[in-house]
Amino acid sequence: MAQQRILLATDPRWRVERVRSHATAPQWSPVYTAPSGRLVLPFDAAAMEFRGDDGPGAWIDALTALRVAPAQRYQLRPQAREPRCSVVVSAADGVADAPWTGDAAQRLLSPRALYRLRLHWRRLEAGLDAVDATPQLIADALAAGGLAHSEGTVGRARRCLAAEAAEGRTLSLHELAEAASSSSFHLARSFRRRTGLSPHQYRLHLRLAAALAQLDAGERDLAGLAHALGFCSQSHLGALFLREVGVTPGEARRALHAA
Repeated sequence: MAQQRILLATDPRWRVERVRSHATAPQWSPVYTAPSGRLVLPFDAAAMEFRGDDGPGAWIDALTALRVAPAQRYQLRPQAREPRCSVVVSAADGVADAPWTGDAAQRLLSPRALYRLRLHWRRLEAGLDAVDATPQLIADALAAGGLAHSEGTVGRARRCLAAEAAEGRTLSLHELAEAASSSSFHLARSFRRRTGLSPHQYRLHLRLAAALAQLDAGERDLAGLAHALGFCSQSHLGALFLREVGVTPGEARRALHAA
């Protein structure tokens, strides 16, 4: 899978890179081997499947952080033919006590954590933040989120929610349950138990993650952004953004571009 890598920060223990994968067909990649422990953090709204050779796979969407174990062999399959951008934090040989080291695992990230990390990446690249702040920011982000379940009913529902976001549609709870081979009651209960969120809250978090990516890219038309992401109005986007992220969309854009 062709990639472009931009080094954001490095020190003797780890390196932080922004990795952009070129658009490829939605099929399994060749087998890769992780040379060291690493954490893959979302940077845009693109989603993909991860398949390791030593256990179950993982669904990686705009809310999911993936930890890859050292020497793990794996394959990737994009959800759609589109570029994908991630931030990859890699450990140096022998480093075993950082948040991105250890066995493979997946965690969900809140919109607030995504914003704080995105602002940190910006400031790292500009030389305004110290790389020493990276481990604690990552640890806080991972600790605040739930497990990202990729199997069973919840995993199927997460895939459907990412697909509806990409296709610009909104499934009812009944339609989502049907697509996930479940009843509405069982899906709602198991989804909240596994993720800490209702399916609709998860959908809104996906939309906020997409909004953050667009604001970081320089989007200024907030009304158009709200409409494109499925919000009923700009004020709806603004109110939810303020509650979940902690700042308004305009404040987030200004902070990201001031870095």
